[in-house]
Amino acid sequence: MKQIKFIICLVLSIAMLHSCIEEDKFGFSSFKAITAFQLPMQDGTTTINAEELLIEIPIGEGVNLENIVPSNIEISNLATISPLPSEPQDFTNPVLYTVTAEDNTTAIWTVTVVSTLPNPQLPNSNFDLWYAVGDYQQPGESEDTTVWGTANRALAIAGDANTNPEDLGNGDFAVNLTSVAAPLLVRMAAATLFTGKFTDGFPNPADPRSNIDFGTPFSGKPNAFRLDYTYIPGESYEDEDGNVIPGSDQCDIYVLLEKREGDVIERIGTGWFRSDTQVDTFTNLEVDIIYGELDSSLPQFEYANIRDDEVWGNAEDTPTHITVVFSSSALGDFFTGAIGSELRINNFELVY
Repeated sequence: MKQIKFIICLVLSIAMLHSCIEEDKFGFSSFKAITAFQLPMQDGTTTINAEELLIEIPIGEGVNLENIVPSNIEISNLATISPLPSEPQDFTNPVLYTVTAEDNTTAIWTVTVVSTLPNPQLPNSNFDLWYAVGDYQQPGESEDTTVWGTANRALAIAGDANTNPEDLGNGDFAVNLTSVAAPLLVRMAAATLFTGKFTDGFPNPADPRSNIDFGTPFSGKPNAFRLDYTYIPGESYEDEDGNVIPGSDQCDIYVLLEKREGDVIERIGTGWFRSDTQVDTFTNLEVDIIYGELDSSLPQFEYANIRDDEVWGNAEDTPTHITVVFSSSALGDFFTGAIGSELRINNFELVY
């Protein structure tokens, strides 16, 4: 994930303003919502119907739903939940969870597993749906349901968003990602679109990834991914200090399939495309996904290898998460790239 450090720092101020204090009030709190619910093997985003107190979780056919401990449950501030999140449940049938507010009022939520197709796709992977956030737009139907994140909200504080919809006509939209001059602190800001979201809390300044929750639940095993794209590198390829350096800016497009258990992230599969070639018209690209450890002889080994917080997993295992990333400047998190580099993507699809 190519995400620049200044974006993370700017997002901190927003995250603090939009954290849990919005539910605080005088007296005892009456809030008793379930705001997030995930199972370790689900295939997509959870649907939460707050009005009817219903939660639907997509899971592929053939998965054993007995004795499952939820991987994540989040509830209203000052509320409690029963059964406890750490208690295993049989999700073969709907499971009831009771959330008790600070004022002792209760809400009974129903959690149901729904079957998904054998070969799942990511929602809104054609990027035709966008929702408004202030003066900019984000990919997806809404903030609550989208699996896609960008750095737009940080850039919009002091400038313009650099990941935007592009209307191709007849209801078809592409994503336009453009590296821009940074409005504050550093030279440039690479445009990035990824599966995941920014999180609350203070990031580690030495690790620009520390304030982002990458990936979305997923258990498919595609052979490849394909999409339509264009790429035009910016004219002046420069390092973080603005010095012109040899070579040209590159786009990054990649898919990581991961198995997550607790704090352990095992890399199951890797599909990675990095290129500085100028592509002026939409061109179809298909990239194979390699399962298991990458061979050092592969050209992408140097930049696609596992990171310090990952280990190699068993190629035969089923993933629990998928991370998809698109970036207009491959080395953007090192502030290296070309202002004006433009990556356009459309019709992302997993190939089985």
